[in-house]
Amino acid sequence: MLLKNALLCDALKECKADLRVDEERGIISEIGENLAPQSAESVLECSGKVILPALIDMAYPKNQVLSRKNLESLTQKALRGGVGSLLLRPESTPRIDHAAIIELVSSLDSSLSVHFLPSLAPTTLESPESKPKIAEIASLISSGARAIYLESSAQNIDGYTLYKIAQYAQMLQIPIIASPQEPSLSEGVMNESQVSTQLGLPAIPPLAQTMQVAKLCELARYSGTKWVFDVISEIESLQTIAHFTQMGAQILAQTSLHHLILSDEHCAAFDTRFKLFPPLKDPATREQLRAHLDSGISLLTCLQSDSYKSKKDQVFESASFGINALEHYFSLGFSYLVKPNLITLQRFSELTSYAQAKLLSLPKGALEVGLDADLIIVDLQESFCVEDTFSPYNGERLSGVVTQVLLGGKIKSL
Repeated sequence: MLLKNALLCDALKECKADLRVDEERGIISEIGENLAPQSAESVLECSGKVILPALIDMAYPKNQVLSRKNLESLTQKALRGGVGSLLLRPESTPRIDHAAIIELVSSLDSSLSVHFLPSLAPTTLESPESKPKIAEIASLISSGARAIYLESSAQNIDGYTLYKIAQYAQMLQIPIIASPQEPSLSEGVMNESQVSTQLGLPAIPPLAQTMQVAKLCELARYSGTKWVFDVISEIESLQTIAHFTQMGAQILAQTSLHHLILSDEHCAAFDTRFKLFPPLKDPATREQLRAHLDSGISLLTCLQSDSYKSKKDQVFESASFGINALEHYFSLGFSYLVKPNLITLQRFSELTSYAQAKLLSLPKGALEVGLDADLIIVDLQESFCVEDTFSPYNGERLSGVVTQVLLGGKIKSL
């Protein structure tokens, strides 16, 4: 298949060119100007449109059932949002801590359009009362797991076990993804601020994140392991990460797209659509986070969380955390970050695709010959209005429409 007359954009370049896809091998086979169609080759005219690598997201939520029905639903949302690959968190049912569960994910992945990549839980629990034991990490990695994911409950793992897990990661050359949040300080429902005081709601202080970041930064420095901290929302956390990075630690900060767009002021009317975890921050912190988009923040996530509407349609304290916005991922990023010139489209592609592919050693994330033909074609001039009363973006007009998605060189239905 030949894609003609598009603007090609990825983390490394932006140029006018044609792109050829080898549909049998599912890879990009040629890039150049004025490429001529080969015999019987299909041609897709892309004049006025932009081709980018499909997005890769690494925060599919915990407590989801790993079933074909759930992943099929997620697939359609991902495609509409320009996402071609999703890293599954191990806090699911069943929990991803045995090779058999990774094989289940692989079997589901092979039958669905979007690529589902398992991460693994590094510990197993024989019973709720038992002490966590280190899982067969090497076996799980050889079965296909792409990263070690430290669940929020992992903060209760003793230091020795955490250090052994880090040693395994270093030996196997895989990253550790951690959610640095102190559980005993995270029992509130929104950010500790003037808004939470006015509303009389139990709050989550910045310390809940910053103290865990400091602890895990030292472990990262000492062990020499590559870490991703998810979802960083405190400026002090970014400053701590920067300090340890200067000391040689390999730490990347991942931030939620919504923490760069929204603030805790949106919660002022007890609006549960804006109840996220970690909680939305005050406007000043949001502006400081935006200032770190060119350096400090290394990855973005949509923070997808399929909360049932019935769980959101409750009083604020009882409502579930989370947001269902995967199907608008590209459009949200373009409308709120790229169009206002906070970052370039190239940088957005780096934060949402290239960095994830490099971290997880995936042959994708850039427009280069020999890489997987996981591509999105977007029309930056088109726009649409979000129509979902349970979305925090309901009624917003977003620019940048994903018109087509190719995964493995094949066009997928949106």
